[in-house]
Amino acid sequence: MFAAVPCQAQQTTVSLNMPELVKGNTVYATVSVDNVENLDAGQFDLVFNPDVLKIVSVENGSIGNTEIPVQWRSVDSKTARVIFNLEGVNGVSGSGELAKIGFEVISDGKGDLIISNGLLGNTEAKRIDTIWGDSKDDGKEGEEQEADTKQTATPGFETELSMIGLTAVVCLARGKQR
Repeated sequence: MFAAVPCQAQQTTVSLNMPELVKGNTVYATVSVDNVENLDAGQFDLVFNPDVLKIVSVENGSIGNTEIPVQWRSVDSKTARVIFNLEGVNGVSGSGELAKIGFEVISDGKGDLIISNGLLGNTEAKRIDTIWGDSKDDGKEGEEQEADTKQTATPGFETELSMIGLTAVVCLARGKQR
């Protein structure tokens, strides 16, 4: 006799890791994802203290052997928006880095780096249920805080509209590159 035991997929999480800040250095923060399935597109904002940090680069991430091609723009003096869309419709599953962000440390103080307004979408243009963690850790205290920012909306009209908007932005950005 066999008993059926329901199994639940592991929760998708996104985290932000920031090394110690030393004035005059360039440091790299990583935005990592764990346990994602069929990831196709996404976006997030990075909010930081512009008196301490200046973005100098945003580099592609990778999950396994699949590159995550990112694009970014400044929203205002303290916010940068990062977007990505994988080629084709296969998506990618697993754990890895969504992006690596280079910051020049321009003065002493706290970087106050957090991730916000995150959205991950799958190959069916539906929202991926995600726990978004943020870190105010800038290496000074060695503390990391996770925000209670679980993305739990049931896919509906607003999700579909968000994914359509994200896809349109990525398509427009790619068109400008050609």
